[in-house]
Amino acid sequence: MTEEAKPSRKTRILEELRNLSITVVYLWILLSAAALHRQIILADYNIHFPEKFGFALINALILAKFMWLGEILHAGKRAVGKALLVATLWNSAVFGAILLVCHVVEEGLLRWWHGEVTGRSFSQVTGIRPAEAAGLALLMFVVLIPFFFTKGLLQILGKDEVKRLLLRTESKKSNAEEIRA
Repeated sequence: MTEEAKPSRKTRILEELRNLSITVVYLWILLSAAALHRQIILADYNIHFPEKFGFALINALILAKFMWLGEILHAGKRAVGKALLVATLWNSAVFGAILLVCHVVEEGLLRWWHGEVTGRSFSQVTGIRPAEAAGLALLMFVVLIPFFFTKGLLQILGKDEVKRLLLRTESKKSNAEEIRA
């Protein structure tokens, strides 16, 4: 029985950085789309909202770091070994909650920094109403589903098989002929 060679430290670091950068890009795209959506809606009411997409990148970096820390601390550990659907939904819920907490803390800290914290209620401290927080939690849960589904597929099938499935251009006829052969 041969033991698999453990990857070098450099290889592990590069793999972690690659995974982190994928998470950052995914979150940046989502946050930029949300900022653009907000900008378009407010423009309908003649409200100028100059969203800076660089801010979305900074936010994506921060949120990706918290997701990375969550992975290191095994936040989705209960999903290990479960069906892909269960693992995807569980991880989306857990990491959506982590991102929601980070967002609420960020909003509270920003209000505190600007000297706006005057009340004691949740919405006064954070600037987020409970209904808004629930909607944001649902949104985060939903947008994380494709992310964790893809990660699960990569773990189950491997990178090469997923790449082959996504990029192949074979016709259905040639696939059917392969199955018969």
